[in-house]
Amino acid sequence: MGILSFLSICYKIGSHEGFKQKKMDTELISRLNELWQPIYPHLARWIAGYYPGKPSLTLELGPFSGGISRAFKGLFENVRAVCVMSEFEVAGAIRKQFGLNVEILVASPERPPLTASFDLVVYRGAFFFLTTQMIKEAFGVLGPGGRALMGGGYGPQTPPEEIGKIAEESKRLNYRLGKKWISRGDLEEMVKEAEMEPHSEVLEDGGLWLLLKKR
Repeated sequence: MGILSFLSICYKIGSHEGFKQKKMDTELISRLNELWQPIYPHLARWIAGYYPGKPSLTLELGPFSGGISRAFKGLFENVRAVCVMSEFEVAGAIRKQFGLNVEILVASPERPPLTASFDLVVYRGAFFFLTTQMIKEAFGVLGPGGRALMGGGYGPQTPPEEIGKIAEESKRLNYRLGKKWISRGDLEEMVKEAEMEPHSEVLEDGGLWLLLKKR
């Protein structure tokens, strides 16, 4: 499988060189994760549907990681779920919320020090930080047949009643965290700059997402 040995412990520091990210409010992130707990299983099922088989190794990027990874572990027996984020404080909060069975690596999501080949890569809440380099890296760590979904939204399989329960508060919290609003045109321009057009598809059903496919 090629998974790095240093993932056997909970926290390690990766290289942050060249990656500058606004420090996130851990309390707001924890509240958002709490709100989204009923949403994550629906998102996980939708995302997993793009992978042609049963994933054995998944990667989730960014400070909103954990919920989809835990949902993957409920969907697939023996799947190994790894999360990468850049702040120890956020990593500690996510570990507390989502348990020890999700492995956490503290490193730059823009240049994660990974040598494994992942079946699924997920970056939910990507429009806070998404760069062309992240798009390249997400594609680069995919194994043959792997899929990456990067973006934001509830996905097309989340029941409207579940969305209605959290939509207003989620929007307020995202605004307080400084979320960027990216159009389809903005995303397509980033894909072009990353030279990922032959491997990508932009999805607008249930949000705005970039799907990357490795053959």
